[in-house]
Amino acid sequence: MKTLARHPDLYEILNVAPNATQKQISIAYSRLIKRLDTGEGGEAEGAPALKEKIALLQEAFDILSDERKRKAYNLLREDEGGGIDEAVKQARTTLNQSRNSRSDERKPLNVYEDYYGFSEKPFDLTPDPKYLYLSPKHKEVLAHLVYGLQENNGFLKIIGEVGTGKTTICRSFLKELYADFSIAYIFNPCINQLELLQSINAELGLPSESTSRKQLIDTLNRFLFAEREKGHRVVVIIDEAQDLQADVLEQLRLLSNLETETEKLIQIVLIGQPELDDLLAEDRLRQLRQRITISWELLPLNLEETRGYIHHRLNVALGKGKVKFLRPAAEWIFRYSHGIPRMINVIADRALLIAYTLNTKTITPKVVKMAIKDIGNLKPLTTKSDFFWRTLAPIGLGFAALAMGLHYFVLPDFNQTPEDADLKKIVAQNPLPLKSPVQSRIPVAAPQTQTPALANDSSDETPEPTALQARRIPSAGPLYITQEDKLVTYLSSLSLGESKMEAVKWMVKTWEIDADTFSAFGDSALERARDEYGLRSYALTANFEKLASLNYPAIIELALPNAQGTKYLALMSLQGDRGVFGSVDQMEIPLSLLDSMWTRKAIILWKDFETLPEDFASGFRGKESIWLQKNLRLLGLFKGREALTYGPKTINAVMEFQRKNQIPDDGRFDDESKMALYNLLDIYPTPKLIPQGAPGLDRTDQG
Repeated sequence: MKTLARHPDLYEILNVAPNATQKQISIAYSRLIKRLDTGEGGEAEGAPALKEKIALLQEAFDILSDERKRKAYNLLREDEGGGIDEAVKQARTTLNQSRNSRSDERKPLNVYEDYYGFSEKPFDLTPDPKYLYLSPKHKEVLAHLVYGLQENNGFLKIIGEVGTGKTTICRSFLKELYADFSIAYIFNPCINQLELLQSINAELGLPSESTSRKQLIDTLNRFLFAEREKGHRVVVIIDEAQDLQADVLEQLRLLSNLETETEKLIQIVLIGQPELDDLLAEDRLRQLRQRITISWELLPLNLEETRGYIHHRLNVALGKGKVKFLRPAAEWIFRYSHGIPRMINVIADRALLIAYTLNTKTITPKVVKMAIKDIGNLKPLTTKSDFFWRTLAPIGLGFAALAMGLHYFVLPDFNQTPEDADLKKIVAQNPLPLKSPVQSRIPVAAPQTQTPALANDSSDETPEPTALQARRIPSAGPLYITQEDKLVTYLSSLSLGESKMEAVKWMVKTWEIDADTFSAFGDSALERARDEYGLRSYALTANFEKLASLNYPAIIELALPNAQGTKYLALMSLQGDRGVFGSVDQMEIPLSLLDSMWTRKAIILWKDFETLPEDFASGFRGKESIWLQKNLRLLGLFKGREALTYGPKTINAVMEFQRKNQIPDDGRFDDESKMALYNLLDIYPTPKLIPQGAPGLDRTDQG
């Protein structure tokens, strides 16, 4: 005979006696919660998972820590006819009645929400527009959707992997539309042609019961003309469009034929997974494919965007300052979520749950690793460096070891020449003392390099800073320097390395990065900015007019008079004929004062947000070409249909863009062109050398 599982005794769950005091119950609960992660004794077969254990402990504590609920539980527990299961059931009922009887009582919270002080669960999987994190990728998709509808384009397509936020951005997109749009939102695409027409009409508030496709289309057509007379537009949005049947997609194409002589009466937005592209690639859907005027792919978040996404959701849930995800912990989340928002939610939610059991509000890498292990079946993001070290490096080391073995053991005669033998004897007879090496007195010429600006030239390096220099303290406000001798005196108090480091720190500040962490990295500070924050260094020879056209803060190289060495300043902004510069202090200096000292060498820190190809020019083929064409179209420069190939129309648009931005117009989308385009597009957070609304550069001599 099969028996029902008995509900555990609540006192047994907390390991306390039935006559335990409230204090003993609280202590037992806290102790057990903290010990859940230790794994003492291992996991028994059939034992409840971590989440179930926490739920049982929480339920036992909720009932036994409340006098009224505990009394009800005890009465039924002692009743021979009731039993444990009935007691727990009755206690739950009492708990719910108690909550419902108080109108000001907030809704029941997730197990950790009270602990962290959240208003709601911050990493819930249900799409919620208020949690939309507008990364540059999301802003771009949203901008193109709104632009496409405002321009009355027929078909628009947005694709993205599972969990990248397509549905969330779709719901936010609906809020962005003006009031003169009528929307039919279809979220269940597993329908036939008739059901599609019925769903569209029902969403628009039209009669939809008919089983005649002609009657449904006629009803829709009359509605479209009526809306046009009112100045309204009608949009059909299909979510999860990759699940549509080919004949249903063909029906959508036929609907797009509803038009006047001058404009479309209905616009259709297809949102789906990459499989949608495979479906549209079928030859029978080529007519529909040709009508898609705007298409965009929503990519996963990068590391910095993942950090921003986590902090954004915590802030929305009123968790700012109450819980902290350490930077390395966010890196682990990124690595195992692959930057997909849904998986970020899954890992972050489990990490909060585990941190709750550990009684900590700081999410460390250890906590995230425990969460990843608890979820299971998560694979880390594989990088090129991982592939090298795991695959190519062992092979290379194996070949190197084999070569060394052959060299020393198989070919001994080639291992030592007579001159080598004589030299070894001399060294053995006259060993050099290790603590006093002989210094070479032969001057060695420094190697020539084409790397401008921040190369660490030892001939310019001054000795270690004096005690006076080391004690330099920044001034309380900006300095106003109008005389060359005062500027030279100021910069002379810094070594080349110190002036370089101060300039780099000001540069990373413009990218909203904590500059204090760079102080310990010395000459490798720029490499750290590149490797950890994706900031690339672009060296150029320029004047102030050129820097103003690129509109990025820059590090400039100065050669002090009378052979006093090379120093560096960070140019933060241009304001008329003056500039705001950064060193140990912030300084305001007339640009004319620097004309005789500036070598015209400069370095700009910039970010390649989209990781565009290095050789981005005529003949290139890839989705990056479409990205470029779309954005040049937004600037009014590209005409025609987007294509994967970087062809003549793209070249002409790029050349026009380059001429407008004082870049050599060779038609190649080089680093300067990338920098300039990112700077012009509002969706990319780039620092500006000339703030919006500022007077900008005002010089009769551009140097």
